[in-house]
Amino acid sequence: MRRLFACVLMMTLLAACGPAGETPEDAAFQIQRRYREMAGCSATVDLTAEYGDRVYDFTVDAVCRKDGETVLTVTAPELIAGITARLAEGETVLEYDGAALSLGDLDGEGLTPVSAIPELFRQAASGYMAECSWADEEQTRLQALCRDPEAEENTGSEFLLVFDRDTQALLSAELSRDGVRVLTAQFSEFTFLEMTDDDTGDGTDLG
Repeated sequence: MRRLFACVLMMTLLAACGPAGETPEDAAFQIQRRYREMAGCSATVDLTAEYGDRVYDFTVDAVCRKDGETVLTVTAPELIAGITARLAEGETVLEYDGAALSLGDLDGEGLTPVSAIPELFRQAASGYMAECSWADEEQTRLQALCRDPEAEENTGSEFLLVFDRDTQALLSAELSRDGVRVLTAQFSEFTFLEMTDDDTGDGTDLG
C-alpha cells in the first residue's frame, strides 16, 4: 500500500511539471529567450483601457520591430479607424491628417494604451517574472507576473502575461497599477518576425 501511494505521489509531481518534467519556470525561460532573440512581432490587439469610470475599447494592428519603429494602426471603433502611430521612445499621441488623439497616462509614469503594446513585449523579453504558473489544467498556457524585483506585491506596475506553451505566442496581458487593473489586451494572429541576414542578432531588448 505504501509503495502504491509513493507511486501515485510521484506521478502527481511529474504531472505538475508537465511533459518531460518541464516546470513553469523552465517554460518561462525558453519564452523569454525567444522574445529576446526575435527580430520583432506582429499581432492584432484588442485593448480595453480603464480610467476609473471611463472605459475605452479599441482594436489595433501592431508591428513591433526590435531595431526599428513600432507601427500601430487602429481598426476599431470606426470613428477612429485608420489612425496610425509610428512610435518613438516617449511618444504618447496618435496623429492622423493633422489631428491628434491623446489616450492618457495609465500608470503615472507616462505609459499610455499605445505605448503599452511595445512595453508588453519588452516585459516578455526581459521583465522580472516574479511568479510563473500554468494557466490551465491541461498546461497548454503559461502565465507570468512581471514587476519590479524590488517592489512588493500589488504595488507599482505589474504585468500579467499569458503565453501559448507550444507556439510561445503572447495570448493576453493585463497591466495593473497598485493592484488596480488599468489595461487588458487580447492578442490574435500573432506572428514572430525572425532575424534576417541584415539584422545584427545581438539579442537587444524589443523596442
